Amino acid sequence: MKSLTWFIMMLAVPIFSYGDTLEALLQSVEQNNPRLIALQKWLEAEEVKARTGIYPENPEISWNYLFGNPEAIGNQQEFGIMQSFRLPGYYLTKSAIRQLTYRQMQALADVEKREVLHNAQSVYFHLVMLHQKAGALKARNQNAELLVELFAEGLATGEISRPVLDKARIHAIGVQHDLQITLTQITVYLQKLEQLNGGISIAGLTFAYPSWQQIPDLQVLLTNLPENNPHLVMAQLQISQKEMEIRHNRMANLPSFSAGYHTEAILDQSLQGFQLSLTIPLWQNRNVIRHSRLEHEWAKAHFTQQESELVAQISGMYHQLKALQTSYRQMKDVLEQEQVLPGNLELLQSGQISFSEYLINADLVWEARKQFFQTEYEFFVMLSKLRSML
Repeated sequence: MKSLTWFIMMLAVPIFSYGDTLEALLQSVEQNNPRLIALQKWLEAEEVKARTGIYPENPEISWNYLFGNPEAIGNQQEFGIMQSFRLPGYYLTKSAIRQLTYRQMQALADVEKREVLHNAQSVYFHLVMLHQKAGALKARNQNAELLVELFAEGLATGEISRPVLDKARIHAIGVQHDLQITLTQITVYLQKLEQLNGGISIAGLTFAYPSWQQIPDLQVLLTNLPENNPHLVMAQLQISQKEMEIRHNRMANLPSFSAGYHTEAILDQSLQGFQLSLTIPLWQNRNVIRHSRLEHEWAKAHFTQQESELVAQISGMYHQLKALQTSYRQMKDVLEQEQVLPGNLELLQSGQISFSEYLINADLVWEARKQFFQTEYEFFVMLSKLRSML
């Protein structure tokens, strides 16, 4: 009910105010994402299901009226109440199995939740990259337009030829095209982010990479992996469930009982008393317990397999992150000191470099900037993926 109230409030007021960034976005996605809302409803249903079917069978009440033949015998009436039950350990183990199953579903829901939030972060980081790219393209577009203006003036005075002006115009058109494509991509990814946010507007959201850039220590990651990774948590719960199923099947192989009260009336005589019965599982298949033991061994082997695969995956991601971080820092140090385009325009205007040299240098710097934006984006996406697994 609290979740529903919060959801209605979110629809009634704007979600974001100026200055809200990634943390506010993730909180909103967690509250409003349709997939997560449906997942929460599914978990609530499974929680109720885990508490059903764990009690003794319902009592049985019977009443018989038998007509006598011949009539001298008289009619006969019978009434009885019977309750069947097993030893308490049977119901305790059955309840424990249901709870372990539910906890596995919680871990599975955690996997889904982490996937949704990582997807939202990835789209957000893509938008950060696109905004950076758009900002750089706007500056590049201004330089291209200025270049066309300078060459148009040069053509009027006879200093610049028509083919050179045409090349400058072609260069400007290419830059404008890249800017338009980038702005279109921003619109598309904003729509994706709103869809992940349940269709609620994200107006006012600012786009900047988070402050967390430190890669966690690999040994600490691997040490805490079994407790933090939902896949391994689920695998460990499955081992516990199989152990409990062995105990439950042993209890199921023990005798069950029935107790009740019975009355009988015939020929003006009334008989009443208690009934007690015992069901002996003499012909029950003993392979049930053997099967449970084999499943328990499989669950332990499955956990070992998953742990090994995750250790290899996380180790690989860790080393990739280190390489991306090194490249990112190196490119950042170079590009932060680089002031090529304005200087190149001045050199071109003063005649110290040719137009071809200007284009080569401008394109070289632009390609370096694009590579830097891409590397920074990949670093944060991979770091987000790593954090989602822990």
